[in-house]
Amino acid sequence: MKRQVASLCGGVLLLAGSQVVVASSASAAPTKFTSCAAMYKYYKHGISINKAAQRRAVKAGMYKPDVKPSVYRDSYKTLDRDKDGTMCEVPR
Repeated sequence: MKRQVASLCGGVLLLAGSQVVVASSASAAPTKFTSCAAMYKYYKHGISINKAAQRRAVKAGMYKPDVKPSVYRDSYKTLDRDKDGTMCEVPR
């Protein structure tokens, strides 16, 4: 019984010394954008739906966009004008 209490106290002290960082909703990037200018504040090279679209953008001479499928699905209808799987791509 004493060992269980001692290990429990040690675990609590261990957790008390560590810092936990949690992103607040205010600092998290939104998932829907109305313009590329608004999106560039969070993703400076655009967003791709998957790795294949990301590779195609790089082969086409663009900077490497972030892969964010959920963000892409929320905004692609207005921001992916050429329908290549990457929206708001930035040329080199």
